[in-house]
Amino acid sequence: MRIRAFSAELTRGLGVVSTKFVQEIIVGIHHAQSLHLTDIARSLSEDVALKATIKRLSRNLAGQGMTEFITTALLELATREVIEDIILVVSCRALQKPFATQMEYVRGDGDSSDEDGYFVCDISAFDPALPDQYVPILSRLWSRHAPDYQSDELEILAAMSQVNSATGGRGIFYCARSKIGTLTPWWPSKVPDLRSVFIIDNHDKKVMLDGRLWSLSDLASKIELSYDRIIFKMVNAPFSSRIAGTQEGHDAELSILERFGSLAVELDNGKRATFVLERKTSRHDLTPVDDFYLATGVPAATRNQLATLLDNHYKSIEIDQAANNHKIRFNPSDVRVLSYGRLQLLNVLMQAVTYYEAYVEKAFPLESHGVSSEPHEGDHSRDFRSWNDHISAGSGS
Repeated sequence: MRIRAFSAELTRGLGVVSTKFVQEIIVGIHHAQSLHLTDIARSLSEDVALKATIKRLSRNLAGQGMTEFITTALLELATREVIEDIILVVSCRALQKPFATQMEYVRGDGDSSDEDGYFVCDISAFDPALPDQYVPILSRLWSRHAPDYQSDELEILAAMSQVNSATGGRGIFYCARSKIGTLTPWWPSKVPDLRSVFIIDNHDKKVMLDGRLWSLSDLASKIELSYDRIIFKMVNAPFSSRIAGTQEGHDAELSILERFGSLAVELDNGKRATFVLERKTSRHDLTPVDDFYLATGVPAATRNQLATLLDNHYKSIEIDQAANNHKIRFNPSDVRVLSYGRLQLLNVLMQAVTYYEAYVEKAFPLESHGVSSEPHEGDHSRDFRSWNDHISAGSGS
């Protein structure tokens, strides 16, 4: 399916004028690899003055209802073949506009602050059976100064709920570390039948066990780390220089002893959850590194279930990085449309283009798999010599 055929499918049911506009601008964004209307207009190569094309695109960007229409159409298209327990990665970031004083709702009435700019929640899907591919499925942009804004929590929950509904609850949301605040499992636990896995940075968070509240840090001592395995991580310079034989500036691979266990708990709203503790040790760390996770609606009791949860967490990090790197190509922080509605529509159209490039065209494959349960292929330095050496390398002996 080429870009014009894809854009035609996305606009099925839209009015004639809006259909022509959406199809043209999707093609233009794809060819220009830019969100600047000048670049988009130039890539269309119309037999009219460039200013006339820019004016027409800007006018049509103000069309009512198109953001919701394209969001829904892309979501329906992207979730047609969703499998059970597919990984859904939630990525949130700030879209800073420090010099854009004229854009609608970019700033409040007072001095500049961390509230300024715009904020984006992207959700991407990943099928472990297709390890080199990710699927952008939804993007939501908002301003904290918009009159309809209530909270980041509600914006993110709205995005997750929309995807959860479109997938029939078949996906599991893995939430990457947020760049706009702290995402916690207490948010999505408010949505019925929404399944999620969160890494918890605040170890003082409280959960219920045996009728009383416990901090996660206190509960950690109650978890028996019943399972262990060796995992393998690619590391970049300068950390890679710690591994003997690594050339300056080159990547290297280290082996890590991973021990893990779980404990059934309840959130303070009564929803059942599983507290997962992962302890990682390598010969290059002075002390073990502990990571805390909370899973809701996800099997996390057996060795295989826990190993799958942890594997999927590491994959979600890669998807988060890939989605962000893909969007950077279009330089969204430099977009210059003045109205809030136009910006929201451009954001959704960019999401449609990234879906086409990553899933249809397969032009944006995942470049690396940083953490794996198997050694990485390639000619690079390692801190282990053979399969029998993995355990001693990972345990620091």
